[in-house]
Formats: sequence, structure tokens, C-alpha cells
Amino acid sequence: MNHEHWDEERIEELLKKVPKIHDARSKEEVFERLKQDGVFDEVPPNKVIKKKSKYIPWIIAACAALFLAILIPTFMSRSISEEAKITNDVKNEEMEKFNHLEEGQEDSVNIMMTEVDMKTAVYPEQLDGNTLFKIGLASDDADSIPVTILIPNEKILEDFGKANPTPVEMYNLYAPRLNENLLGFVDYHPYDGKIIESNGKVVHQLPEDHPYDASEATLSTYYATLMDTFSDYQEIEFVDEQNQPKEIGKESSLLISDERTQHSYFKYVQQDGAAFLAPNYRETFSTIEEAMEALKRSTNEVYQTVVLPNVDYTIKVEQNIVKIAFKEPLDLFNYNQVEAMQMIEGMLLTAAGFNMAVQFENIVQAEWEGFDFTKPLPIPLGPNQLPYTVLENE
Repeated sequence: MNHEHWDEERIEELLKKVPKIHDARSKEEVFERLKQDGVFDEVPPNKVIKKKSKYIPWIIAACAALFLAILIPTFMSRSISEEAKITNDVKNEEMEKFNHLEEGQEDSVNIMMTEVDMKTAVYPEQLDGNTLFKIGLASDDADSIPVTILIPNEKILEDFGKANPTPVEMYNLYAPRLNENLLGFVDYHPYDGKIIESNGKVVHQLPEDHPYDASEATLSTYYATLMDTFSDYQEIEFVDEQNQPKEIGKESSLLISDERTQHSYFKYVQQDGAAFLAPNYRETFSTIEEAMEALKRSTNEVYQTVVLPNVDYTIKVEQNIVKIAFKEPLDLFNYNQVEAMQMIEGMLLTAAGFNMAVQFENIVQAEWEGFDFTKPLPIPLGPNQLPYTVLENE
């Protein structure tokens, strides 16, 4: 047994932990007991009184405690060391195997080990028990990034006292609660003035000194965020504080027609490095074929293509389904999994603007990340899902 670490300070520390003796009797009781024991009686000088010490059991207990304090940590130390050695040997063995995997196999192992849903869009099955809230956030480049928030129905009932509030009602309650700076966006919402719903239309009642047409860039951001936020309506009217029609830019109203939603989706990266899927509002398309072809090229530095490197495809429309056939067998595990998901969802969101579903052909995997590639995939309801807790960050 190795005692090299048991110095005087350690022993003193252990002795301090030995239970202390406490006598709760009063002085009178102690005195009376001593009298009874004959302590104050006269004793012949040559007579030795032998009394059994009452402190011996405590001394024995102290020694036992000291012995256990020395012995147990030694055994525990040995046990822990042996367990750690076994654990490390297992880890080293697994790492040895992992280091001999080929690059493609490494990616596959990573995917199997990481149970993370990489989807960023919201799909119809997620509406069960939730209410959809959409809003367009102002980006660093004066564009709108549409985000989608699923709010539990019990939270809706708590906040509104009813189910199925309108998008305008949700906007007026939740937009002030959204901390856009915390999410890496420009502080833009709520809009100046009032957002009202009238005759099935959104009405923006604007103050005299509103900032929305100060420049072409601010006007573009204003229009884009309105369309992303109130895409469930067909028209947005602009009025002054007396409810008289008011022109913003050259428009007194904004019609949200199908052609305004027919864009290609690209990858947009904020200055803080956060990536989102966003439509390029500067470019619209009359056909789904044109929009899908446009996905292949980055139109500027802001919008990056979501199509994976060296991947090409053909497009065919049959019965309102867009069939995208890859020219070479596409093994998704050969690519960065996040980027692969961005391509798949970018295509799904582009087709959703035309109210079409997508069926992929010539993908090696029959199923991947919850997608069944043997049939048309569901049409997403909105891009860039955020947790509803972001509405509690005001």
C-alpha cells in the first residue's frame, strides 16, 4: 500500500472529521453524578482506582475511521483506474477502426451516429397540434428572408382565447415579441403605423413620416417583407392615418398574385454565417421549368446556388408534378449532408411557388432524412423553421 501522500496535514484533516463527543448534561447533573461515583470521597494514597475509560470506544472508532479513510480510497482508485483503462482501450480500438474508413464511409458513419433532423422547411404533417406563423425578416442586404414558426395550439388558445387567429392578429401580437437582432437580422418589425384587416385584405395605416419609400432599397425590402408575412392574403392596401389611399413608391396597393411568388430559392448567408433558403425577389419566372433551370446558377454574390457541385438534371412536368431526373446516379452520402438538404429543399420550395410537388429520379437512396424518393415529396408550407420560443425573446 502506498502511503507517500499521507502527510501530517492529510492525517490532521482526517482526524478533524472524526465524530466529536457532545455532553448535553447540565453542570449540576455532572456534579451530582460525580458525587455518586465517589470521586470526592477520600482515597487511601496507596490505593489505585481503576476505572474503565469511557473514551476508549471513541478512540477505537477514530482509528477505524482513519483506517477506512486510507484503505477505501486506495481500492477505489485502483477500481476507477482499471475502469478508465478499459474504457480508453475500447475508445482507442473504435477510433482505430474509424481512422481506417474511407472518406465516403466516414460520412455515412457520421450520419448514422447523428440523429438530427436537417430539414429546415415546414411540411403539412407538422401542422398537427400547431398553428403556422409566417414573417419576412429584413436581411443584411435589404432583402426579405421568409421564416416559419410553428406555435403549439395550446399556446394560441392561451394568447388569443380562441383557435385559428388570422395572420394579421398573430402579426400584431407576435411581431413586437420577436427579437430580430438576436437572430442576426435587422430590427424591422413591427411596422410603423397599424396593420389592420378589412374585407379580407391587409390594410397598412401609415404615419406621415414613415421610412418605407426613402429609397429603392428600402421600398424593395418593405414590399418583400409584406409579401412574405401576409402571403395568405391577395392584397395589401396602403392608407394614411385618415384611412385615405396612400401611395408607397408608385403603388397604393400590393397584389399578391401567383406571379409574384414564382421565384427560385437560393442559399443566403448572413454576415454572422447563418444560412437560410430564400427566394430571389428580383427575378420571377412564368414557368416551373425556367425556375428550376435558374437554380443551377448563382445570379449574384448574395444568392448562392443550392445545386451540388457537378450535379446536373432534367426537368419534366406531368400532371402537376415536377419530375427532376439527375443525369448521373446521385449518392447523397457522397456530399456534405447539410448542402444536400439545401438542394433538395431549395427545389421543393421553388416548386411550391407554382403549387407543384416534386418527384426525384436517379437518386441512389430510396429513403433519406425522412424523405421517400419513390414517390412525390410533400409540398412544404414555408421555409426556414424557427422554434416558437423566439417569440419570447422580446
